[in-house]
Order: sequence, then structure tokens, then C-alpha cells
Amino acid sequence: MKTSKRICKNGSITLPKQIRGEAGLFPGNAVDIETSTDGTVTIKPSAPCCRFCGTVENVIIADNVIICRKCAEKLLAKVDKTND
Repeated sequence: MKTSKRICKNGSITLPKQIRGEAGLFPGNAVDIETSTDGTVTIKPSAPCCRFCGTVENVIIADNVIICRKCAEKLLAKVDKTND
């Protein structure tokens, strides 16, 4: 997704919800911000965090999806109920 935003007077930029979700950025999580010589700004989570709840505890990466144990168990329970 690509979008254009204005920088606020205090220097902040609000990232749209869809972009935050696609990038795995959740409220309260720390991020790393880097600039390159061509002026590109890169924002990434400082630590892998769960795609669903945002926690950084007990996370695994499965098929390029970062998920915590608790959310994985919830998803598996839903799958089991659907298959019953």
C-alpha cells in the first residue's frame, strides 16, 4: 500500500491503520527508524511481535507470519471447532 501524509507541526506522522497492520506495527511497540543516503526512511518493529495481539513474548514465525503461542492456540481451537 502507498499513501501520502503531511508532517504535523510537531514533526509527527500518523501511519494509517492498514499500513501499520501490514507492517506488523502495533500501539505500544517500539520501532527502529532508519534513514538512507537517498532520503528513504524505514520503520520496522524493534522486536518481532505477534501479528494479532502485538505481544513480543513467546513469538514464532510461521510462513512469514509472526504469532505468539496464545494467539496460535486460539486459532487452532477455532479451526478444531470448525472441523467438528
